Amino acid sequence: MHNTKKSISTFVLLSVFLLVGCTSGFRADFESYMTGMEDVHALDSEYDEKMSQLEIGDLPEELSPRNQDIDMERLASLSEALDQEIMPLVTRMEDAMGDVEVSNEELVELHDSYIESLDLKQSFVQQLNDYIETYYMSVRSNEALIQLSQTFMENQEERDAVIDSISSEDETEEIDALVAQINENSAELEEESEVLQQDESRVEKMEHIDEVMLPLINDHIQSLNQMNLETDRGVRVRSLTLEMYYGFEKYYQERKNTMQYNERLQELQLQNILPLRETYQQLDKEYYQQLNEIESELS
Repeated sequence: MHNTKKSISTFVLLSVFLLVGCTSGFRADFESYMTGMEDVHALDSEYDEKMSQLEIGDLPEELSPRNQDIDMERLASLSEALDQEIMPLVTRMEDAMGDVEVSNEELVELHDSYIESLDLKQSFVQQLNDYIETYYMSVRSNEALIQLSQTFMENQEERDAVIDSISSEDETEEIDALVAQINENSAELEEESEVLQQDESRVEKMEHIDEVMLPLINDHIQSLNQMNLETDRGVRVRSLTLEMYYGFEKYYQERKNTMQYNERLQELQLQNILPLRETYQQLDKEYYQQLNEIESELS
């Protein structure tokens, strides 16, 4: 990130004119520079127009944790525009800049300020899109966790209803064996899940999900599948329990995804990204102002 703003003072600019005496050589170099930068300047104008259309000024409030009504369609639209429309413009500007040669020493510093601005534009667009995309995925992941929890409770209610409806001795024997295995599995899973509520780092928690919890759930699935069941209610209880276990797998995988998204959001920090735009806008303002001053002096 650039914390300083490069600028060329009017004093230095006037000194340049005194040194070069507005010679025909400088005039030719400047005209050649402007011709070489014509495509770049046109793309830059298009970039500014498209960025203004995005209206990102309200993003800090819209993406605030206090906001309970997130416009997910707008976030998806912003990410798509940044990725498919604006970043290609920056890339085209960079490509066009590669064809521009600046041989006049008096124009090198001016040109370097534009290169700095373009670097900031690229960084700004990349980081902003990364933030919006990650925020979007984080919200979707949380929604998935809520839905999985709801499905789990629905399966549990249906399973309890089946258990309550048993009537024969055979059913009772099978259900008792199932419940004993389910309780054993639940105790193991609950013990391991406590790690996710403790002070371990995100990395340690994600490793715990991958290396301990998911294999444990897989073992629980196998423990139920290995049971020899013959009654319809016994089979149904096992089926509903297996659905819950498969839901557990998805749930903890999604928990890991949420941790990754939150970690990435902390790394990016929206309040550090948005000022990049102010910085490159200031550089652009100074750059084009200096171009106008040179043109005025040469006219």
